[in-house]
Amino acid sequence: MKREELKKILNERVLVLDGAYGTELAKRGYPDVPEKVVLENPQAIKKLHEDYIRAGANAILTSTFGANDVKLSKFGLESQQEKIVNSAVEIAKSASNGSLIFGDIGPTGELPYPIGEMKFDDYFNTFKKVASLILKAGVDAIILETFTDIMELKAAVLAVRELSKEIFLIAHLTFDENARSLTGTDPTNFALTFNDLDVDAIGVNCSLGPQEILPIFEEISKYSDKMLVVEPDAGAPILKNGKTHYPVGPQDFAFYVDSFWEAKANIIGSCCGSDPTYTAAISKRVGKRSPIKEKAKKVFAFTSPTDIADLDDFVVIGERINPAGRKKLQQHMKDKNMDAVMKVATGQKEAGAKALDVNFGLEQFVDVGFMSDTVNSIAYKLGTPISLDIQSFEALEYVLKRYPGRALVNSSRADEEELTKKLELIKSYGGMLVVLSMEEGVPTSFEDRKRAIEKALKMAESFGISKERLVFDSIILAVGAGASPKETLKAIEYLNESGLKSVVGLSNISFGMPNRSYLNAAFLAMAVSSGLSSAIMNPKDQNVMQMLEASLILNGKSLELKVQKGEGDTNQLVDLILSGEEKKLLDYVDELLKAEEPLNVIENHLKPAMDVIGDMYDKSKIFLPQLILAAQTAQKAFEKVQSLFEKKESSEKFVIATVKGDVHDIGKNIVATILRSAGYDVVDLGRNVAPEKIIDAIKSEKPVMLGLSAMMTTTAPKIQETIEKMKEEGISLPVIVGGASLNEELAKDLGADFYAQNATDAVKALKNIKKGS
Repeated sequence: MKREELKKILNERVLVLDGAYGTELAKRGYPDVPEKVVLENPQAIKKLHEDYIRAGANAILTSTFGANDVKLSKFGLESQQEKIVNSAVEIAKSASNGSLIFGDIGPTGELPYPIGEMKFDDYFNTFKKVASLILKAGVDAIILETFTDIMELKAAVLAVRELSKEIFLIAHLTFDENARSLTGTDPTNFALTFNDLDVDAIGVNCSLGPQEILPIFEEISKYSDKMLVVEPDAGAPILKNGKTHYPVGPQDFAFYVDSFWEAKANIIGSCCGSDPTYTAAISKRVGKRSPIKEKAKKVFAFTSPTDIADLDDFVVIGERINPAGRKKLQQHMKDKNMDAVMKVATGQKEAGAKALDVNFGLEQFVDVGFMSDTVNSIAYKLGTPISLDIQSFEALEYVLKRYPGRALVNSSRADEEELTKKLELIKSYGGMLVVLSMEEGVPTSFEDRKRAIEKALKMAESFGISKERLVFDSIILAVGAGASPKETLKAIEYLNESGLKSVVGLSNISFGMPNRSYLNAAFLAMAVSSGLSSAIMNPKDQNVMQMLEASLILNGKSLELKVQKGEGDTNQLVDLILSGEEKKLLDYVDELLKAEEPLNVIENHLKPAMDVIGDMYDKSKIFLPQLILAAQTAQKAFEKVQSLFEKKESSEKFVIATVKGDVHDIGKNIVATILRSAGYDVVDLGRNVAPEKIIDAIKSEKPVMLGLSAMMTTTAPKIQETIEKMKEEGISLPVIVGGASLNEELAKDLGADFYAQNATDAVKALKNIKKGS
């Protein structure tokens, strides 16, 4: 089916998508991953498809959720990828009886660079391969489900679109109870970023029940004009008589259908824990409704994975990642010295920059891969939205394609040829565009600027790009060269009155003049009064920053400063760890070691600092990418100090494993990283680990605690099996468990002593026990 045909159907009525496969197949006696069931028990897959269709599903999912080669390799099935995909699609077709078939693609289960090993191209090639097979087999749509990271999902979208412009495409992100994805993206950010991309529908599935997922879905709906899809779980799982149950029954689940419909849902389904009875209840409630159509709220904003630079608030864009006149920084970029660039970026953010303008100077001498890695490192590790000040079109395309969010592209003249290329770029890869209020020559008057602005707006409209994706540079000319700033101020005022956003390169006003700081500050005050939205400037200039803050207050606004700082006596150490500046941290630790014993440095300084950082994470002051960066940096300090220990002072051990039958290890790996950074000797047994191997490790390593991870509901009982075998062996050891399939109640029912909702919970649990207890 062509995408326009499906769009027409969805414009006329709300469709019902089927329910869970993994949990339902397990309940029916097929506990293996669906891809393996496809090969070994295809009749079970067909029967479940048929049951969902009889229950009222208008669309069914192919059993290819985990059929990407990265995921299949964890089960030793990568060589059978083509057979799995072809069989899964054929089974769905044989059962469909006229129902739509959605080719299902899930994530790889691997974290993105720089917090993990996977780069954009790794994701892209992986998804292109599986999508190619699904498209060749023939489906009505492709749905990208249960993704936890915005860059991985973007890579999947672009991979599908490179293969087909005709397939209807749905993109889902999964959120936790704090309304954040695993790597820190909130629903508004998700909606803004994927509004720009060539997807037909966006939505949310898994991890939460209908009550918890509703406000997240409503927020996505508020900011997105795409069609919308929602698939909640049947609540948080609980254990009854040794079996996993989901507490939200079919009728209670269907109660929320009205709310999802009111939030503009076009497709409603169900996820983990559901079965055909849920589909029947949803179908009955949905009936023959038409979808609600309301325009989304328009926002002028660009993003990183974890933050939004909203131009309705004044945005300070740090200017110092620019090697112009700075030979040392240019050399660092040539040499691929990431640490040097990150140091500049960190300093700009700590001084008050909400976003960062990234310029690579003489680009022909800078590796394009380094450009992309640098931009993504800043975006993930600092959480700072980026303005891409890249002159080479090819390099800009390379970096923008791989950017994890909605970047600001800086910039384009209102020249027909140049603006066309830049508009096509953001249309393909998303983002906002800075348009210079000039055509061929330098504008001397307000009228010149106005003419360029109006031309750019018309061109953008012809490309289907809304004004909310444009920011206009009002063009500051050097006052020292005789230019009048009044023409620039007129343009800013015109843009403000027209409901448009403006930006200026502040330091241009004072070029070649003495007392530049004061001139910059004075002009900025005048520009803010005229309605300026943002400025590319140096936030370390206190004259300018103080004038900005005063000007905003006098104009009824305020300056949002989100500077990540520690608290109390560990303040300096916390800041060093958060900055990622390893050398500075180790130098600081050297100074501590001159005055204190190694063990005291760990107990009185490093551990308390990591406690503060853990608390910042718990309070959402930082997110997973920043936590992992801090952990990786702190671990170097712990290793340095621990190398000075005598044997009797060796670190306490912690054994961790993903249970038998489960190959998911993102959460386990994060916990291991955080615990190492907290000074523990972590023994990681890997994934798919049998109880016997875990017990052997406990006996040989003598840890203070055991950590067990289970991502899938079907493997959660393996936790209980492992704990029972420990008891049979006479082993008394605290056990902490975690994973997407678990919660506090289920952990207790499985026999665990502690439940870790996130990595920092494991650190807290270890504090509550004593070695040998």
